[in-house]
Amino acid sequence: MNPTRFARNASTVAVASIAAWSSWSHMVHVALTFGERPEVAYVLPISVDGMLIVASTEMMDDKRAGRPVRWSARTAFLAGVGASVAANIAAAQPTLGARIVAAWPAVALLLVVEMLSRARQPDMSKRVASSPREGGTASPLGKAGQDDAAPDAASATEKSMTARTSDAPSRSRTPGPRRQHGERTSDALLRIQAERPDASLTDIATHLGVTERHVRRLLNSALTESE
Repeated sequence: MNPTRFARNASTVAVASIAAWSSWSHMVHVALTFGERPEVAYVLPISVDGMLIVASTEMMDDKRAGRPVRWSARTAFLAGVGASVAANIAAAQPTLGARIVAAWPAVALLLVVEMLSRARQPDMSKRVASSPREGGTASPLGKAGQDDAAPDAASATEKSMTARTSDAPSRSRTPGPRRQHGERTSDALLRIQAERPDASLTDIATHLGVTERHVRRLLNSALTESE
């Protein structure tokens, strides 16, 4: 924790503690003055201070999460501060200066929490955009280097695809008879040999949609049966 944040948090705790103590003592005095039982008067301020703590923490959570502060939390905080200010003024001497001094701790707490709830959070999107991807290294060329490398990558990809296309055997290069529907492979093999005696094993395998090894096996079987 840096010194600035430590000073801010310590000051916030100090302001909240002073406001809580002032509110508790003045609210107890007012409750006893208006005839409330002592056991109730001494715990009544806890309902106000507890609501202030819950409301302020909820406001801080909303701000850290990057969402708008909920109206219920802001309303509860304002209601608690209002009750604290009213109790402080009611318990003070009936002079303007005394009432201002008595109301100040609650007003100070209101201003501190309001400033904290409106403090801007660091923009994490800029940090993510400027930092290298996880598992990789930043390019020393920056954006210009990426733009220069893009055409080379596209060219390499295009060449690779062209090479694969040229190396792959095309079944439509050598037109010829196809295997008829329901015809066995061996029968189709004999028919193609009869129609095209000069056809190679590669051409026959391409027309039948099988491998050359399978064509050889069929030819050997046919020779064995003829013997």
